Amino acid sequence: MITQNDEYKKLISHRMEENMKSFKLLFNIKHYGNCISIMCQELDQLIRLLFLLNSNSDEKKQFMYSAINSQRWYIVNNENKKEYITDEILLKFAETLNDWDRSIYEFGFSFNDLSTNFNYGSRDPIKGMNETNRTKLYNYVKEYHVKEFPASFSLDDLIPVLPMIIEEISSKLNKYLERI
Repeated sequence: MITQNDEYKKLISHRMEENMKSFKLLFNIKHYGNCISIMCQELDQLIRLLFLLNSNSDEKKQFMYSAINSQRWYIVNNENKKEYITDEILLKFAETLNDWDRSIYEFGFSFNDLSTNFNYGSRDPIKGMNETNRTKLYNYVKEYHVKEFPASFSLDDLIPVLPMIIEEISSKLNKYLERI
């Protein structure tokens, strides 16, 4: 009999495998906007997994049950009512993270600015980003992937790094899944 923990791990692993295959195919045909969307999905999955791991045992069980059954995550509050886990709650949680987890969260958050303006066929969206988000992208890439990454980077500089970044996200997801 498969346990709820194993079923949850299988669910996350399957999605991760599917996203990695899709990312590689899309990267090879230069559909970079879709690659970034997949990275954002994986980052969302990473934040949710970290949130789950930082929850109490009853909440963990509830979150896994909900995920397995395609339901929204919720907790039961002090008044014995369901309180749904919103993006706002997850963002507040992500802001408490440290080290790589915090850096990848900030990287992913700055990617939202990039992915909503991803008209890379006509102009470089990196140049249109606000300076704060551009700096977060730069700092993350320089610290964790390419030490010589240019400060005045463009989309052309960032594209070759995307496979390294999604591989690191996948590696961290696998590491955190082992803790369930």
